[in-house]
Amino acid sequence: MSYALAQAMRAIRANWVASVSTITTMTLSLTILAGFSLVSVNLNAVLQNLQNELQIAAFLDDGAPVNQLVDTIRSWPEVASVDFVSKQQALASMVQSLPSLRQAAALIDNPLPNTLEIRLVDPAQTPVVRTKLAQLPGVNHIEDGSDAVNTFLAINDALRVGGSILIVVLLSAALFAIVNSIRAAIAQRRTEIEVMRLVGATRGFIRSPFLIEGFLLGLISAVVTLGLAVPGYQFIVLRLSDQLAFIPFVRDNATLGEIAGLLAALSVLVGLVGSAISVSQYLREPA
Repeated sequence: MSYALAQAMRAIRANWVASVSTITTMTLSLTILAGFSLVSVNLNAVLQNLQNELQIAAFLDDGAPVNQLVDTIRSWPEVASVDFVSKQQALASMVQSLPSLRQAAALIDNPLPNTLEIRLVDPAQTPVVRTKLAQLPGVNHIEDGSDAVNTFLAINDALRVGGSILIVVLLSAALFAIVNSIRAAIAQRRTEIEVMRLVGATRGFIRSPFLIEGFLLGLISAVVTLGLAVPGYQFIVLRLSDQLAFIPFVRDNATLGEIAGLLAALSVLVGLVGSAISVSQYLREPA
């Protein structure tokens, strides 16, 4: 093993141009993948937060049987809570948020309706509850945030499809770089390999340095990528958290560590697979 490791290190130094090119290609690919993964994780967090805060507003007619409606809606298994907001409370809240409306509110009758604010156990049940509410007497209009959720879901689905294509393209580029780098190392050592075959060296003994070289190239690329991506993400979150306080940026070390671990494992795997492909193609035993 020490011989194979020494040979792999020697090959990386001897073919430093190809090695640097391979590491650069893999680092760029992995950095883009890291960026996509972090965007996807944060978008999922925003979507989860939006779904958790999603509630239905049922605007009532004047004279609607409020107590009866509240009791009926609370009995539904899809409903977690029901709060009644009178038109006076709604107007006071609006004036508090927009003080410029205070004078206008004193001059006209309150145009706001009584409202029932309904929070669901599962936001996915919004269409079902909306249908039930429409059938109740005294319910004039219904609003929910399902359009916003559907928009985010559509964006998330588009990112998932686009991300899958992006992953295939980037991993293919990284794999191609590894294959070319190992092929160059094999070509440089072809005479040495022939001599080792003549003296009876085993197939595993000949191939192990190239597999270790692919492993090392993948590992180095992973270290460089994480050295760029992790501080870069923390800097971006620090700069944007004040301006975009409503976005729940992911800062959980466990989640970030999981992404880092997956990227490192993927980089090493690409290095091993690429070197194995090169070894299989260019070190076939003579018939």
